[in-house]
Amino acid sequence: MPNSKLMSYITSDFQTKSDLKVGEIEWEKIMQQRFDKFKNAGALRQTVSQIWNKEGALRLGHLWEYRDEKSFIECQKIFREAEIEFKEKTGIEWRVFSNRGVILYDVEY
Repeated sequence: MPNSKLMSYITSDFQTKSDLKVGEIEWEKIMQQRFDKFKNAGALRQTVSQIWNKEGALRLGHLWEYRDEKSFIECQKIFREAEIEFKEKTGIEWRVFSNRGVILYDVEY
């Protein structure tokens, strides 16, 4: 388990199932191209999930863990360039909701 100090949980809502699927695939490609940048900036972990318990929602969840606040700030610069590329490549409209927190405790079962 990484020694994360900060985390963010981002949800992305899509208009159609097709947008969600294409968006997920393209976003993963864009993230993979920046893997080393994120790692060097201090990102420790990324988990992507498809939210299934919200009826009528076409939503992905993105959990990110960072080494510290400085790492988070550096990763935000990489995110901005990734979002621009995503928009240019896909033209998909999506709504993004960000939540950030300091990790108080972490339990591994």
